[in-house]
Amino acid sequence: MSVPHRRRPPVARRPGPVRAAALIALVGVPTAVAGCGSDDGPSGGRPTIVVQAAASLTGALTSCTKDYAAAKVRLSFAGSDELAAQIRKGAGGDLFAAANATLPQALAAEGKVERPQAFAGNELVLAVPAKDAKVATLDDVARDDGVRLAVGAPTVPVGSYTQKALGRLPAQERSAILARVRTEEPDVKSVLAKLQQGVVDAAFVYRTDVQATKGAVKAVALPAAIRPKVAYEAAVVRGSDQASAASALLQDLRGGGCQRALRTAGFLAPGAGG
Repeated sequence: MSVPHRRRPPVARRPGPVRAAALIALVGVPTAVAGCGSDDGPSGGRPTIVVQAAASLTGALTSCTKDYAAAKVRLSFAGSDELAAQIRKGAGGDLFAAANATLPQALAAEGKVERPQAFAGNELVLAVPAKDAKVATLDDVARDDGVRLAVGAPTVPVGSYTQKALGRLPAQERSAILARVRTEEPDVKSVLAKLQQGVVDAAFVYRTDVQATKGAVKAVALPAAIRPKVAYEAAVVRGSDQASAASALLQDLRGGGCQRALRTAGFLAPGAGG
């Protein structure tokens, strides 16, 4: 009796060198495509720069960098002195924008940032509620011992400017006003918040901060004789991997879209603070 012939199953072949290379290439395609994505979005290739900026710049910089075409901008706002301390510790970003000239110039002398450049000015004012304000002039603060006052800490620009302005007053008037201080805050936004919360009756802030409240607070101008010059300077952080992009944004602050946003927010032209 004959035994049926059984067909052997086909033996799998190993791919030759060319076919193997093609398979590897095909398998690798999805990984390569996924790796091309980045948090820079569809514009791909845009650098990302970190800007450390004074709290008083919050509105203007948020507005002008939202659609900034040259780079993706990440903003970090705080008191200028706090940001300078971060840079000294090596935790700085790519661009430092301060509410004074003192801190950027000190960091430049220490080799922490490149040459600072002025990009805006501002005006120190006494802010009071738009309705039912207890004071209408700086003299009222000195005369009424029931007035509660908020100022910036001496180490932050708004506090330093306040000290400079009060230092130009007669000693008796200066002492009377300082006696009304109920709180010293770490940045100008915190100073303004104390006024808006009703914790104090008046506060020393910048005119731009008053403008940003859209009528909730009004500004009392300080006498021209005591008004300090308020200057904003910025500098590229030394050693930044995005120094070129940071420098380009600095120039935009000085004369481009961000300069226009600053002027819209009430900031003065560079060199015109006071």
